[in-house]
Amino acid sequence: MTIVCILLLLIFSLGAFLIYKKSKTEKNIEKAFVLALASIVLFSLGLEMSIFNINFYTSKGNEEINLNSQLADYENCEGYYTFFTDETIEIPKINKKINNIHIKLNENNPFVITANILLTDEANQFYYGTPKRDIYLNVNKSQYININTAGKSEKLGLIFESYEDIVNIDSISINAERPFEFSFLRIFCLVGILCLVYLFKPSSILYKKKLTDSEYSKNTLVTVLLCLQCAIIIILGSINPTFMGFASSNYNSYKWDYNGIDLVGIDYASHNQYDELAQAFLQGKTYIDNDDVPQSLIDMENPYDTTARSKQAQLSGDSYRWDVAYFKGHYYVYFGIVPLLLMYLPFRAIFEVPFPSAVGIMAFALIFSIGVFKLLDFICKKKFKNISVGTYLITALTFVNCCGMTFLVKRPDFYSVPIMTSMAFVVWGIYLWFKGLNAEKNRLLNFFAGSLCMSLSVGCRPQSVLICGVALPLFLGYFFKDKFIFKKQGIKELITLAIPFVVIASGIMYYNYIRFGSPFDFGSAYNLTTNDVTRRGFSIGRTGLGIFTYLFQTPSFNATFPFIEEVSIETNYMGKTISENCFGGLITSLPLLWFGFALPKVKNTLKEKKVFALTITLFIIGFALVIADTQAGGLLQRYYSDFGYIFFLGAIFVIYSLFEKSSLKENSNALNKLIFISAFLSIFYSFALAFSVSDVTIDTENPTLFGTLRHIVEFWN
Repeated sequence: MTIVCILLLLIFSLGAFLIYKKSKTEKNIEKAFVLALASIVLFSLGLEMSIFNINFYTSKGNEEINLNSQLADYENCEGYYTFFTDETIEIPKINKKINNIHIKLNENNPFVITANILLTDEANQFYYGTPKRDIYLNVNKSQYININTAGKSEKLGLIFESYEDIVNIDSISINAERPFEFSFLRIFCLVGILCLVYLFKPSSILYKKKLTDSEYSKNTLVTVLLCLQCAIIIILGSINPTFMGFASSNYNSYKWDYNGIDLVGIDYASHNQYDELAQAFLQGKTYIDNDDVPQSLIDMENPYDTTARSKQAQLSGDSYRWDVAYFKGHYYVYFGIVPLLLMYLPFRAIFEVPFPSAVGIMAFALIFSIGVFKLLDFICKKKFKNISVGTYLITALTFVNCCGMTFLVKRPDFYSVPIMTSMAFVVWGIYLWFKGLNAEKNRLLNFFAGSLCMSLSVGCRPQSVLICGVALPLFLGYFFKDKFIFKKQGIKELITLAIPFVVIASGIMYYNYIRFGSPFDFGSAYNLTTNDVTRRGFSIGRTGLGIFTYLFQTPSFNATFPFIEEVSIETNYMGKTISENCFGGLITSLPLLWFGFALPKVKNTLKEKKVFALTITLFIIGFALVIADTQAGGLLQRYYSDFGYIFFLGAIFVIYSLFEKSSLKENSNALNKLIFISAFLSIFYSFALAFSVSDVTIDTENPTLFGTLRHIVEFWN
């Protein structure tokens, strides 16, 4: 049967090759793409019919041995077998070569259990352990486990793990014939990936057309890719039921209701802060407590001392809110007010139910993605007119998917809201500023709208005030050229730029003042968290740790889906800081950012395009945000999104300058190859990160989907 598998692959591959060869000679671009698409579909079908079902062919003719007779002691009155978790089940007298084990789960079972298989063979008289395997109730493939022993096995042992006390099994057998399973989802994904590879391969026609050429066809392609990007965002944001606010048959640990997200055994009330604040606003309050601040907290000398607060809770029996700002007897929300005013407050006022954070994150992720495409398109048309359609599209797609946006969308909780909204406002703010600087009409409108977006970003995420520094390289030369700033029109434009900042800043400062007595106090220092932020101060030791972790920590990969794992933060910093296991540094994980190191080579080109100062400023702001997040917040994966897109924008300026500098065709081709490889690796890392195994992620919240994806990818298992 293995020969049949190989023959099928050869037949489909040959047919795909002949069609693809014909597409190469087709002069009509649309017909060429249709032929290439047909070739890709045929090749994908061939892989699905052969290699992706390799276990079907290799197991054909197996003599299945049912082991149920040796499990009689575990049989219940319903006719299936019940085992206690962590119990060792021994099955002796096998004396066969074991090629696979089929563990058929009973429907009265958790959605996922873990099997620990112990084996003996001709090389090992006593049990040796194998890697644990997750078995999913609704994923048939997961119930077959390939085994690689050294000869015959005399016996085997099984230990099942689950969050429930018992595991129910219909049957256990060895050397079963694996079923043929045709996966439309796998074909769809493979066709999509191969189509993108075809479009963006270094020899693609997209690299032979400038962005300003063939406007209609370019716009059509951009629209298609944007629709694809929007679909990805919606899918990623919807597959984690915990934060979507609905229950499904594929998860069973968590629930969400109008009182907030409630994790079993865990107080998750902090995720409902924006809605609590919305209700408080409607009642004329700025604090979120309803006389539920315990007197023991009010009486504490230092309520921000985590160890003292924990000790006091033991003595008094009181409970305290987590991750809220506490100030003079009240709980406050220290997160930016703009998301509240835009989404949570009007939704609560109209519908009298909480606004789902996941919907807001997805909406602003879509706005952000469109903004990136618009910004890069405008930059190319005004500054880098020789950039090809292919270079523009591949850098835009990599920018959107690799800057940290996908991580926020895949875990759309309350904490991601102000970061995502801030990112969207910043991108559109920079775009509108650029547009205003190059506009012959509606300049004042673009300036005003750009400043409004930038000031609103600060109202979402106070750190974004640093990003407003891009105004200096953008506008200093503009206003001081020919003393334009002292002319009537110059004064008018400057005032237009300033008005949104003055109005928004005044509102924020007033909001801060009525809460904390200072217009410059956002309340983050009063956070009831893992350490006393009021005495946190600035530490050089933390700075070095933050720069290394956020930028240069190498990622860790493994051989199991999603092929990336958390990297523990090891340090000799002898002090207290906030940290979570992350997945690698920004620069070391995303090869497209490596082009930023070519900045000295394109210095003159950037100066000619009048964006050198802006590029330098972007990198400086990126580093400043790294330090600010490290000192004020700590080391958390979601904070990568604060500065990731800023570094990306700076790196893309360098990439575009490299193309402008490359006058020789071979140099451009070499750059196309480097960009293609770098973009592919960056996107692979980012989507691996999107499905990464962490705390509240898809593997725990939607195990059936995660198990399906795992076995679609790991077809060899």
